[in-house]
Parts: sequence; structure tokens; C-alpha cells
Amino acid sequence: MDYASALSSIPTASFVPDLGKNDEKPVVSAIPGGEGSDPNVTFKNTLQKLLGDVNDKINTSDQNSQDFATGASGDVQKVVTSVEEANLAMQYMMSIRTKLLDAYSEISRLQV
Repeated sequence: MDYASALSSIPTASFVPDLGKNDEKPVVSAIPGGEGSDPNVTFKNTLQKLLGDVNDKINTSDQNSQDFATGASGDVQKVVTSVEEANLAMQYMMSIRTKLLDAYSEISRLQV
């Protein structure tokens, strides 16, 4: 059997995730500095919070991986999900870092 016939035998509806079964709702918050936000929240505080969240995800991922490796937990899906969340959070922070460095270099090139 070749790949084309194997793929054509799979119904296309099986490629679409069933979002109706997921009871989790995304966490939605206001953009820092927008209307109705706390005026005491600074850019520095926002970055510290984001870095703390990324660190928490990485630590959770490490703990889940260790638990799985030692046999304390047998939930592969939990390990894979936490590792992927940590990976995405790290990629997001690295893209923010790159944008901040680009902005800094652009500002430093400005003539006063």
C-alpha cells in the first residue's frame, strides 16, 4: 500500500480536533498598561512575571520528566504536554528578547 492510498482512506474529519470535549477555558487578561489596568504595574514587573511563568513551566516540565523516568508517574501525555508548554514559553521569551534587543539597537543608532 502506498502513502497516497493510505492517506486517502482516512476520513478528513479525523484531522480536525474535537474542541467540544475540552472543558478548559483560556485565561484572558487585560493588556498591561491598557484601560482599567493597575497604574503601578510597570514594564519591568510585566517582564519579571513573564520570566517567572516561563521558569515555572520549565521546572514543572523537569519535575514531570523526572517523575516519569523514576516511575512515580506513568502519564506520558502530561510529560509531553508540560515539555511542549515549556518549549513554547521559552521560544516566546526568546522572541521577546530578540525584539527588545532590536529596539535597543535601533534607539542607540538614533542621532540626538
